[in-house]
Amino acid sequence: MSNELRNEFFPGPLMLREPIPVARLADAGSAKPPCVDDAAAATLDGPPGVVEMLLKDRARLDRLLRDETEQRALIPKLLAVALAGFAIYGVVATIVLNAFWSTYHVWWQWVPAANWRELSAGNLILAYNIGLIAANGICLPSFYFYSLLAGVRTTMLSVAAQALKGMAAGAIALVGILPIYMALALSAIVFPTPPALVEAWVLLGLALPFLAGVWGAVCLYEGFICFADTIPAACRESRRCFLRRLILTWSGVYTFVTPLMIYTLWNHFSG
Repeated sequence: MSNELRNEFFPGPLMLREPIPVARLADAGSAKPPCVDDAAAATLDGPPGVVEMLLKDRARLDRLLRDETEQRALIPKLLAVALAGFAIYGVVATIVLNAFWSTYHVWWQWVPAANWRELSAGNLILAYNIGLIAANGICLPSFYFYSLLAGVRTTMLSVAAQALKGMAAGAIALVGILPIYMALALSAIVFPTPPALVEAWVLLGLALPFLAGVWGAVCLYEGFICFADTIPAACRESRRCFLRRLILTWSGVYTFVTPLMIYTLWNHFSG
């Protein structure tokens, strides 16, 4: 082997090479065109990009939702994600209810009409989608008032964005647990099941949005507690605790209003 090749592959102590800076290696691995901005890329991704941020990087989404220029672009996408998720749930729940009815020839008196052979097939879908939006509209003024009471500097648009983020997160969690519920419901249809257990499966299916809404409430809490940095530093610590309690109080009010709104609409559509 020649001396030049030997020095190329086996550099000796006299042949020192300049080390590559670590910062240059990091920049090379995350290189992107200089014209691409994180915020602009996030808003151009559409609802799928919002779903990805909700699942992988909620901190980034919270930062974007605090930007007044990004809120108006993200709010329709969060609303679209929420409506799509609850529409999917409405279709699945209607199919399960009618499958139970076809198998056991019973329709429960406390369950309004949702027959897939009639126009009432869309009652459940409309009740959940319209009911959730109406419940948010009813509770948003109180949430905004609670925020001002805690000393947070925010706007109604920011509060609406955070509320819709929580609703979209709940819709994503709902779609995630629907296959598990479908498997359990199909087992109750295929194998003989006591009527009391079938009624329990029906009740569980109608309660799934509220069980999935726990994750939405957690996302809402994580995003809204970040507004504590707008409270004056002199009273920030005490006000932060007060803000936590107000968020929990609002979640309780929302949890009480939402089922009432959905059930009232479902009865109205079935009437």
